[in-house]
Amino acid sequence: MAAMRIGGLASGMDIDTLVEKLMVAERAPLDKLEQKKQTYEWQRDAYREVNTKLQTLDTYIADNLILKSLISKTATSSNSEYVTATASSSASGTLSIEGVSQLATAARSIGDQVNAVSTTTLKELFQNSGVSLPDSYNIAIRSIQKDGTLAKEATKIEFTENTTVSEFVSKINSSGAGVSAVFENGKLSITAMNTGDVQGDAEIKVDSGIEVFKAFKIVKNVDNPNNLASNGKNAIFQVNGIATERSTNTFSISGYSVTLKKTFNAENTFNEKLQAAINEFSYATDNKNQKLDIRNQARDAYFEDDEDITKKISEKHDDAYKLAFGNTLNLSEQEIYKKFGSSFFAISENENLTNIVKNIFADGSKNIEVIRQEINDDSNIPDSLKEELLKLSKEELQTFSSDFKKFNATANYEIFKGVTADQITAFKDLTIDNDMSEEEIKTAINDNDTILQKEALLKLSKEQLIQLYNMTETEITDFQQKADADKLKSIYNSFDSSFFKDLFIGLDETEINELIGLDLSVENPFEGKTQNVIAKLENLSPSQLKQLDNLMKLTGLNYKDQLEKFQSLAENDAARSNWQQAETAYNAAETRLEIAQAKLDVAQKDYQDIIDNGDISSQINPVTMVSTTNVDEIVTKIKDFVNTYNTLVKELNNLTKETKYRDFQPLTSLQRKEMEENEIKLWEEKAKSGLLRGDSIIQNGLSSMRSLIYESNPAVVNTKYNTLFSIGITSSSNYLEGGTLEIDENKLRKALEEDPDAVATLFNNSNGKEKDTIIVNGVSKEADTRGYLKKLRASFDKIQAKIEERAGRSTMNDTQFTLGKYLKDINNRIDSWQKKLVDIESRYWKQFSAMETMINKANQQSTSLSSYFV
Repeated sequence: MAAMRIGGLASGMDIDTLVEKLMVAERAPLDKLEQKKQTYEWQRDAYREVNTKLQTLDTYIADNLILKSLISKTATSSNSEYVTATASSSASGTLSIEGVSQLATAARSIGDQVNAVSTTTLKELFQNSGVSLPDSYNIAIRSIQKDGTLAKEATKIEFTENTTVSEFVSKINSSGAGVSAVFENGKLSITAMNTGDVQGDAEIKVDSGIEVFKAFKIVKNVDNPNNLASNGKNAIFQVNGIATERSTNTFSISGYSVTLKKTFNAENTFNEKLQAAINEFSYATDNKNQKLDIRNQARDAYFEDDEDITKKISEKHDDAYKLAFGNTLNLSEQEIYKKFGSSFFAISENENLTNIVKNIFADGSKNIEVIRQEINDDSNIPDSLKEELLKLSKEELQTFSSDFKKFNATANYEIFKGVTADQITAFKDLTIDNDMSEEEIKTAINDNDTILQKEALLKLSKEQLIQLYNMTETEITDFQQKADADKLKSIYNSFDSSFFKDLFIGLDETEINELIGLDLSVENPFEGKTQNVIAKLENLSPSQLKQLDNLMKLTGLNYKDQLEKFQSLAENDAARSNWQQAETAYNAAETRLEIAQAKLDVAQKDYQDIIDNGDISSQINPVTMVSTTNVDEIVTKIKDFVNTYNTLVKELNNLTKETKYRDFQPLTSLQRKEMEENEIKLWEEKAKSGLLRGDSIIQNGLSSMRSLIYESNPAVVNTKYNTLFSIGITSSSNYLEGGTLEIDENKLRKALEEDPDAVATLFNNSNGKEKDTIIVNGVSKEADTRGYLKKLRASFDKIQAKIEERAGRSTMNDTQFTLGKYLKDINNRIDSWQKKLVDIESRYWKQFSAMETMINKANQQSTSLSSYFV
């Protein structure tokens, strides 16, 4: 708060007014700064308002012309009593339904009548039915989905023994399981909400809680009681001469949404379906035989002639792996290790369990069934371990029981991974005993300078540190060898498998030696080398070249010998990969044949039924559907867009041409005090006018938008309609309007009637790219194939980005855009001037106060002198 000052008592002058008037003059530079600040703020807000307008039009385009298709079509059915259809914008040509032999229906299961009413509890239901109470009170249901497949995840529904039948039904209906339940007159009915046939499986499946459905006497499938309902049917029909089926009666095809309402011409449709099923069965059989030959060839190439081909990994592959990496588990052993993990093999006592299995194998004549039975009967093996062991093949069980110590060493290595053999050796030089606490042991580690990079050691528990301390020299050597193997694996795995496999192919002995002798650490390792050698390595990344260099520098390693080992392993990897791919393809072929067989069986039965019972469906002409373009609706959409676009263009054009009233600067605070509110409003309207006059961002943006009208789109096949002006949309001839659009409606209608797809692509080519490759007269060239609307929105983006550079967004701080930096600078200058004005005002008051003091002294002297003359 400023100090209260009272002046003029001696001089009789109005000091307050004098200082105030003096300060008005002194404030002039500050007023100019504040006016400049206000101008920048108005300009910033005006720019941001432009971006808001652009975003509004962008959203309008997205909502009305992109998310909703520009082209609208209407479908007409020749017989809507049997088939109806609607057309999407992509509908084209004529669709013919020659016959419908079967409509899609939903699977349903109906239980027998039980001794229960809606208020009966489930506990009472179980007691009345004689079904044992379940262990847990929940059911898990899967049902057919809209796409005709069975849900992968079951929906869980919980209840209690006190849940009533009525409540149980309500829980099912509100569960989202895709089924509806009805209980009336003592019977429970469960119906799938979606129609269709899940071929090869049930449409309603109970994964758990089947007991409750048994209590309702709704489980009818003795062989597969969990299959609650399997009687759903697909719609079977013939479209454009092709027999096919769908899981629903309403489906999309060729841009039409078709709804089948009644069956007709059923015999012919069933016959077509049967012929298609016969052909597919033949094709599937040939395909399986072909895939079988390929599978057998790939398998024989991977396994040795006398080897057991039921194994997952060949002996030579295991040998190549061990040879390449040294002290490590081979591939077969790794498969077993992954199943049980370090949590099992790290416990030394578990060797007793592996020995039990080893003893079972003492008699080599036992088959897998006998071995599994003995494992299952052995009370010394925990049930949890039995469950895993019983899943293994004979060869896998042999591997499991072969050498526990090897697995145990691997488990310990994994536990201590990150610790080096040198660290273990240095750690063993310390004096450590079991009586020391973990903290004391770690303090000893920290205090020892010979142990480098101690972090890995310090992460271990006391028990692990003691185990590490008690390692023998043999165990440390084994640990180091496993670490060396890991280094080799890391190098090998950093390359594509074909690299090592093909490394020496095409090279003579001299070139192989040249390749091996490369110094990969120099700047240009390929200089002076043959083209064959360069071709082997030129596509490697810097990190891969570094890995090869690391391999070359590994101590105690014969580089050429190691590359040859990697080559052998890569050949086995490739052979196994080929076999696995061939096996997958063969399995897929088997599945295809099984499905083809099932479809053939159904088709034969359906056709035989209609032959035996007669075709009771209507015999009518094929139902045809045609689509027509809704020209009026499209023209209205385009007109609405043009009007909205023109409104924006006019507003932006006006902003760049507004009159600038230079005599109307932003009002100072003193000027505001002297004016009425309405006067302030009128003044500021003038002051804000012309803020964006001649603005280059807006003018250039309008120019880029206008130029799009005349750009051709090479993605439009019909060159007659590959520009907007060719379909009747041009920019105004009045240049003062800034590029507003005009429509020749007759020309637009003609284009829509002749080629609506060309118009659609011209406006919105969803597959278009800014830099697309097209073929013109057999020559590839780069072109912009985006639709006009996408190009226009891209223009908006560029304008908005430039405006944001200048005026920012509301979420930005002032240092992130140009005007913000100006405002920050002005604010700093305003702060400086305000402090300066405080000092100036204080100086004026000091000067007037000094004057008052002098006048007061003069008055006192005058009074004193006058007293001598009285």
